[in-house]
Amino acid sequence: MYRACAFEKEPGSCNLFCLRYIEDYIFNSVASPDQIGAIVIEAIQCDGGDVVPADGFLEGLEALCRKNDILFIIDEVKIGFGRTGKMFGFENWKLTPDAVVMGKPLGSGQPISAVVGRKELLNAGIGLHLFTTAGNPVACAAGLETIRIVRDENLTENAKAMGDYLKTRFNELKKDYPVIGDVRGKGLIMGLELIEDPEKKTPASDMAAMVVYRCYELGLLLFDSGINSNVIELTPPLIITKEQCDQAIEIITQAIDDVLSGRMTMAKLSDFAGWAT
Repeated sequence: MYRACAFEKEPGSCNLFCLRYIEDYIFNSVASPDQIGAIVIEAIQCDGGDVVPADGFLEGLEALCRKNDILFIIDEVKIGFGRTGKMFGFENWKLTPDAVVMGKPLGSGQPISAVVGRKELLNAGIGLHLFTTAGNPVACAAGLETIRIVRDENLTENAKAMGDYLKTRFNELKKDYPVIGDVRGKGLIMGLELIEDPEKKTPASDMAAMVVYRCYELGLLLFDSGINSNVIELTPPLIITKEQCDQAIEIITQAIDDVLSGRMTMAKLSDFAGWAT
């Protein structure tokens, strides 16, 4: 059982069941291709549980879109601009999206978003980009400087190197802590799936909430994600160092120990009910 898969299939042996599900079931029973204008998908699913798609899935999904005249749009709002070890997450696969949606990391905290796409798509109408913060010169300047820094300071390379290091360390930690059911991610988007039972892999939602809160008390900001809120998500700054990675792992380890030993309880989260769980 693999909780990153909605169909509970094992990675590497499912023959891309999810892709066949779209073509054989969704297109035939839910919405026919002529009713679908576009498919919008994250290159790596973040809030849904930090799910890295199986090799071949995104390429297959793009092929389905081309076959059925459906626009193939990639959402890079969270993982764009270097986080995955590439400038954009979709560049980890051989893809040519019709449009790419960008946002948060582009402005380094300034309110800015953008859509880049084929000219025949973006020139199809006028007045399509009207909202309060459009054309903000300060945010645009921040966006240009962000792109320059990511490029000139080799932050994509650092994201890949530090991401590989974190994944190695977390997989070592997984051997000592059966409550860590899975370690997944690419570059500096990382997810630790917490489980109650190593055999059934029952989602440990309360445990995740307690670990997140205990990490906060210890000085590390994280949050829980996934459909069961049992995946600890790490999206550290692209400038993170190996020493800072080690410090984060130390805090996470202590937080898990404190939860397992009973030193951290759900009672401490009572003021945050409805938010932390």
